[in-house]
Amino acid sequence: MSWPTFQQLRYLVAIADAGSFGAAADDEFVSQPALSAQIKELERKLGVTLFERSVRGAMLTAHGSEVVERARVVLREMNDLVETTKHDGDQLRGRIELGVIPTLAPYVLPDVVRAFTQEHAGAELHIRELQTGQLLESLRYGEIDFGLLALPIGSEEFATASIGIDKFVLALPKSHPLAKAKSPVKLDVLRNERVILLEDGHCLRDQVTLICELAFSEPSEIQATSMATLAQMVAAGLGVTLLPECAVKVEAGPGRGIVTRKFAGNSPSRTIGLVWRKSSPFAEAFQQLCRSISLS
Repeated sequence: MSWPTFQQLRYLVAIADAGSFGAAADDEFVSQPALSAQIKELERKLGVTLFERSVRGAMLTAHGSEVVERARVVLREMNDLVETTKHDGDQLRGRIELGVIPTLAPYVLPDVVRAFTQEHAGAELHIRELQTGQLLESLRYGEIDFGLLALPIGSEEFATASIGIDKFVLALPKSHPLAKAKSPVKLDVLRNERVILLEDGHCLRDQVTLICELAFSEPSEIQATSMATLAQMVAAGLGVTLLPECAVKVEAGPGRGIVTRKFAGNSPSRTIGLVWRKSSPFAEAFQQLCRSISLS
């Protein structure tokens, strides 16, 4: 039997992800005729048609979908095989890819990077900002080595470890009546407020929505694209929001037009942690990194 080559499997997955032969060829830095020839050879070896070709792009056939999923596993395992060479005793070396969600990147990432570089001076850390779903997908297929995100992730597929608890505070415009209060506020104050959320795709949106439901509050239809925009909308008087404490110094510091209030009692919070593949050869290094991080 003639086996598919590693390159053919890479091209196959690239086309599935890009949606067309032309876009995949660009992503793989190869000419489209060369890529097409490799896929035709792969189809010949497997004895099946993998793509339905049309002017709108390339659509996977039923056989193609199954082969792509198996090819992803092979590529991921090959990636882990190569990754095992990035060890030098307990030290990591070479290029290490970290994914981080946008609602943590500006606030917690510096602590993680500082701890990582202190422990693994010979490694070259590359950082990609991804929403939670994208981050887990990239991790699944070996595009990143580990991730920084909010836990839990609702999946037993990956290994995770907490690095800290991040409480939520109520963020108000300076003109708001509650802005002059000194004591913590009760969660039920949200019932009478217009609570602004981040747009769909951010896990922070889901967390704040759940908190609003606990307070019998209906979130506003107004949405922000980022934490910075969210804070600016609050400062402009468009509503209130819940900010994680890690973001307060940056988004609600002096001169930003925002006042924050802690919640009384058992404050709502999120857990911050790292995630990696259970099969990762760096699992112990990531565990040790979690023990070394001290969130400020």
